[in-house]
Amino acid sequence: MNLLESISERYRKPCLSAFLLWGLGAWWMLVAGLPVNKPTHLRSGFKLETVSKSEGAFLFLNPDTSITHQMNLLYSSEGEPLLYYAAINTPVCIDGICKPVLVEMYWDLLGDYVGYGEYPNQPLTKYDHDPFLSEDHEKLHGLLLDRNSILDRKSLDDLYDLRGVSQDKIAYNGVEIDGISGATKKEITASIVSGALYSCYRLWYLAHGDASRKIRENLPAIYSDTLARQFLRSGQSTYRYYAVRQMEGADFADFAPVMNVFEEGNPLVRKHILKKLPDSLLQQSDIYGPLYEMFPDLDNGSKTLLLKKLPLAPAAAPPLSDHLIEMSRNQLLIYLKQLAKSGGQLPPEVRDNLEEAAQNPDFIYAYLIQDFLIP
Repeated sequence: MNLLESISERYRKPCLSAFLLWGLGAWWMLVAGLPVNKPTHLRSGFKLETVSKSEGAFLFLNPDTSITHQMNLLYSSEGEPLLYYAAINTPVCIDGICKPVLVEMYWDLLGDYVGYGEYPNQPLTKYDHDPFLSEDHEKLHGLLLDRNSILDRKSLDDLYDLRGVSQDKIAYNGVEIDGISGATKKEITASIVSGALYSCYRLWYLAHGDASRKIRENLPAIYSDTLARQFLRSGQSTYRYYAVRQMEGADFADFAPVMNVFEEGNPLVRKHILKKLPDSLLQQSDIYGPLYEMFPDLDNGSKTLLLKKLPLAPAAAPPLSDHLIEMSRNQLLIYLKQLAKSGGQLPPEVRDNLEEAAQNPDFIYAYLIQDFLIP
């Protein structure tokens, strides 16, 4: 059986030697509470300098070896959850040649992979046993960050062209054998570290499999008012969006961090904020003012919701007349209806803007304003 023919079998039934290698390191996995190496890569916005303690959280499954790993929750010196961490010791087997891959892997509190670190005496290597170069680490980190990677929902069999001819040779113990990368399907090659497909595949599924799911399931158990404030003030958009989606009523009283989330531009989150924001808060000028000032830069759904809420903040209506030609037909009708309800004389600047828009030959809804202006 040659190298390519054996890949599938080795993938389904990791060799005995790999489990022996794993067993020798299992004690280390179970007792490792804190990271022992500086991360090789860590997503921007996260740091480990403030970690003060670690607490065992749960065991998670390595999807294609049936090995379980210990997940730990890292805490700051203030006692707040920071990151999840696991010391990974997993076998990689190809054609009867097995080696353990040892890395320290990190996830955020939403279950998204954020980084990994390697051990100086156990560096990541390719199948020719050359250690990863800096560009290889960059590529692996980028792959692991991609939740929608081409590796998703694929078995190892799907990644190889078993009819293809290997283009390269690699040496193992001085013996030249068929190279792995030459048989990798072309659409896969660009995404993985050349010569390390199996390691990339295994680590990607560790990053996005059982571990990620269990972290998400565990979030409600550790979520608190303090953590909610931490999420809102973080530089992580996913944290901010999660916190906003949990908010109700009085939670919006501290509006500054909520406004930061609103400005980030996610239409679904904006919709949630505008629908959940209490009427009493929207009537406050320090809140409705910044919201309506953003009107020309908002998505259509947010514009419509703000226009529908004008009865709560009528003072916000006049400045919106500067943006008449940016409104859809439905939005313009809502706005004109609000102006009609206000009663009395229109402010001069509003009437001037209405008359200018009504005479604009390029504005397809000018007729609506013309009808509105007819006494």
